[in-house]
Amino acid sequence: MKSKQISCAYIIAALIVITPLACEQSAPTPTKTGATSALPQDLFITQAPAGAVGVLQVRQSAKAGDRVAMIGRVGGSVNPFVSNRAVFTMVDASMKSCAEMGDDDHCPTPADYCCVPKEELSKAIAYVCITDPTGKALSMSLAADGSLKPLMWIAVEGTLQPTDGGAFIVNATHIYKMPNDPLASKVK
Repeated sequence: MKSKQISCAYIIAALIVITPLACEQSAPTPTKTGATSALPQDLFITQAPAGAVGVLQVRQSAKAGDRVAMIGRVGGSVNPFVSNRAVFTMVDASMKSCAEMGDDDHCPTPADYCCVPKEELSKAIAYVCITDPTGKALSMSLAADGSLKPLMWIAVEGTLQPTDGGAFIVNATHIYKMPNDPLASKVK
């Protein structure tokens, strides 16, 4: 019996319906399998994508099918990574996590941005999906892979995926890990 491959839109729909965006839960674990699991060799790049701007600015100006380049932090929930898919959330750099607010004991999981009102946070989040050539989410976790960590400052380049539910999903072709990250010492 063949298993169905899971598209990014399916995973994101589950995240939006089931998971609150801040403080309460980590992302759900899809139970279906499929898609290949190897990351594209050129996914992580050594130079920032040209013209990269914040998630908020991209959300305001981009439309489905556009190539986009955006800057932000991995985060938006207690666990911003889907456990068995190459999908994660990133937040506009203008949003301040609890780690940036100077009170180390304030929040045990600063990547959830629980100090930011949920209405603001939901407008500043992008879902990032790494896909196979057919557009299906890769069946691996970027958290388990160690490639990315919560609150890591990154730039993502990819194509804005069309959706019916209003989610902002970028199928990433490149990820750049920003150097000199002021939160690097706090990223575990």
